[in-house]
Amino acid sequence: MSSFGIAVRPTARRWRRRVTAVAAAVAAAVALSAVPSLPAEAAPVRANVAAAAKQCDLGLGAAKGSDRRKARRLMEGQANLREYGYFHLAANPKWRPVATLDSSGRGHMHSLHYLLPLLRYGVTSGDSTMVARFYGLLRDWTRDNPPGGASSRYAWGPPIYEGFRSLVLVCAAAGPRGDAPWLLKALALHGRKMADYRRYEGINNASLHQSMGLYAVGETLRRPAWRDLAIRRMRALAVRLIRPDGSDEEGALQYALNNYRWFGQAAERLRRGGDPVPAELNLIHRVPAFLAQATRPDGRLEALGDTSPRPLDPTTWVGTAAEFPASLGTTGAAPASTFTAYQGGYVFGRSGWGTSRPLADETWFSLRAGKATPHAHDDAGSFTLYAHGSPLLLDTGQWRYLYGTTRSFVVSRAAHNVVVVNGVKRTRLRPELRTTSVGGLDIATVVDRGYRGVTLTRTVAYDRADDVFVVWDRLASAKKVRASQQWGLGRDRGVTLDADAAHTTGPGANVSLLFTSGGAPLDIAVGGRRPMRGWNSQSYGELSPSPSLRATQRGTDLSWLTVISPRAADVPGTSVTATASVSTAAAQVALTAPGGSALVSLDDLGGARTAHSPVPAGVRPGADIVLAGQPTTFRATGLPPGSRASLETLSPDGLTWSPVQTGAVSAAGTAELTVPVSTSADYRVVSAGSASAASRVTAAVPPAPPSGVSAAPAGRGEVTVSWQPPVDTGGAPLTRYRVDVDGTRLTLPPGQTSVVVPGVAPGVQDVWVRAANAVAVSPLTRATVDVPAYPAVNGPTRVRKGTTVSLSLRGLLRRDGVAVTVTVPSTGRVRTLHPTVRRDGTAVLRIEITKRVRVVATSGGVTSAPHRIRPH
Repeated sequence: MSSFGIAVRPTARRWRRRVTAVAAAVAAAVALSAVPSLPAEAAPVRANVAAAAKQCDLGLGAAKGSDRRKARRLMEGQANLREYGYFHLAANPKWRPVATLDSSGRGHMHSLHYLLPLLRYGVTSGDSTMVARFYGLLRDWTRDNPPGGASSRYAWGPPIYEGFRSLVLVCAAAGPRGDAPWLLKALALHGRKMADYRRYEGINNASLHQSMGLYAVGETLRRPAWRDLAIRRMRALAVRLIRPDGSDEEGALQYALNNYRWFGQAAERLRRGGDPVPAELNLIHRVPAFLAQATRPDGRLEALGDTSPRPLDPTTWVGTAAEFPASLGTTGAAPASTFTAYQGGYVFGRSGWGTSRPLADETWFSLRAGKATPHAHDDAGSFTLYAHGSPLLLDTGQWRYLYGTTRSFVVSRAAHNVVVVNGVKRTRLRPELRTTSVGGLDIATVVDRGYRGVTLTRTVAYDRADDVFVVWDRLASAKKVRASQQWGLGRDRGVTLDADAAHTTGPGANVSLLFTSGGAPLDIAVGGRRPMRGWNSQSYGELSPSPSLRATQRGTDLSWLTVISPRAADVPGTSVTATASVSTAAAQVALTAPGGSALVSLDDLGGARTAHSPVPAGVRPGADIVLAGQPTTFRATGLPPGSRASLETLSPDGLTWSPVQTGAVSAAGTAELTVPVSTSADYRVVSAGSASAASRVTAAVPPAPPSGVSAAPAGRGEVTVSWQPPVDTGGAPLTRYRVDVDGTRLTLPPGQTSVVVPGVAPGVQDVWVRAANAVAVSPLTRATVDVPAYPAVNGPTRVRKGTTVSLSLRGLLRRDGVAVTVTVPSTGRVRTLHPTVRRDGTAVLRIEITKRVRVVATSGGVTSAPHRIRPH
């Protein structure tokens, strides 16, 4: 979970010379003593110091210019785990979790890699106290942390920590006290642990560190079987984590970069051990081309998954396909592609590579379609955007590895630029991804079925000529849901809402979002905590409030068609307009932006960009059936932006359309017009001389009450209720009936005209039945039923002698009360009790049990079955 540099500085050369000298001396001693080769399973007599030195001077063990400073701070008791936190390194550490470390830091406390400056600087400077402190701390750790000990959750939990720790032990074996028996024993223990197949996950980079540690220990202890096992695991991990096109399977760009470095280290370990590098590890050579496309025009990786938007180090990528974006276009060759899709679930596109405008000002975007892995977020379909020198639509980012409410939010769907469905169970299935470049558009479609019973389809089309995006979201659900299209905006941005348009404001570049179809109303949250919403992280451990924009609607078949236009500095939001026509299978949007204008057409197969032309207008009522006389809102789309719209009505027997309301058309080509609907009629919208197709709205009233309601006893506490449909349904089809009996309420479908109601208390009960249509309910129709008593006794049948038990009685008539006879069969003694009957026909009886008894309840002339209780 951590990345460590591998650069070798002058201090590294001094460390390497000193370790090499020590290794040579020990190797000579080994040769003189003529120790024979040992079988793989035997405990080693000595460490292979030369092999340990080669494995140490790499990755974690490589010397660094900061070794002197860090070694001195460690001697002062300051252990710094970088972004993961710090802790006090006592003279005799307890190795227990502390509040100053995050979740990863509490594990990396046991990695011990942070102690290596003591060894490196102590050896190169001749400071024996530092060397002694290093070996003393390692030995103290081995004593305090046996497998199964108090700190095993971290010390022997995730294998990544023992992978790092094994490399520290290997470095210790290459040092001046490398043949200490306790150290050789610790190395052998770590080798056995890492080789155990039950502790090998093989999922992500953690297993790679485990495998590198196993290889290094196998080299140090002369265990070929461990080396071979480590190599087999590395081969399998390379294929699992690096796709043939160079993309990663960890769902985080930072880990694509990390795995490039770590698999490179693994290959070097094999070379130093005299083993050939398997072909699978050569997949890393395809990673730079992938990272080149994943790099924004500002030279930073996008914050996808567990990634912070850090710049690529130009020196690392010299001579690779990533050199050009890492150097901000100053060196290297620009990649040829401007629209790419990757097997790891990534889509990247851009306006260019700095030929028609400065590289830093190019437009760039990403789209996710990956699977669930340890460093991936729930971001299927998430879209980010950079243009004109600034990120405009942002992912929440990585934050930190501190597990709890905030971390759960950061990785959740609610933290990304996606459609969020409220209250529906979510699983992270791998989505489908389709891409094409056709008709002047770069198009990518993601189909996500992660929400139970819901299918989300997102199509993103980049109109390169006009530098505009069209995002078309469709939702199909088996049940009615509440869903929101969400966009994360820059933390330093203001946001202006204008009907169905949103514009960011502030210095530099901005973005306009026009919600041309569906999604009203719009709302913004910044730094919300209950629930969390509106946050952004730019670096590890940092999280700041940031605007979150949502367009929300309810239903089973929903659609959002959003036009997104990046704007250069000082370009106003008024420069962007759009209007759209959307059906279940196709969409058309006529747009005008600073880059130009066009008609963009989309369907499930592709799309096209053509010359700007009008689109058909449409109008949709808030509901097809409304309560007569109540205000109803009509949403019109496909209208000329900035024009006036008139809502007109035509009665079923009318001949002439009549205007009933007018309003302004938004920059998104929409208008909302609200009027009372008194009678059923057709409605249309007229704007700029063109009329939409008509929509029929039915004005309904409450239905008449059901007739012929009757009720009769049907069994023990059961009542059969029957009725006839109302003669007048109120102008709309019935949707349900409601039956109420003795506190039990049943809702029934409109075709049902009888029901058996269980659990009714004895006595005369009222029965109520009412009908409902889509907008109103009928008056109640009442009947009565006399329910006979059905007494029953319930309670324990075996109890300890002398126990007082509670018996529950039910099915009792209040008006007649209840007589309970308690008979002792062994003596013939009979007691009659009269507990109080409650309103619901129940009672409670408490009796002490000293002998076997039989309990019978009588109410309303009906006797219960006997209930027997036996003491023991």
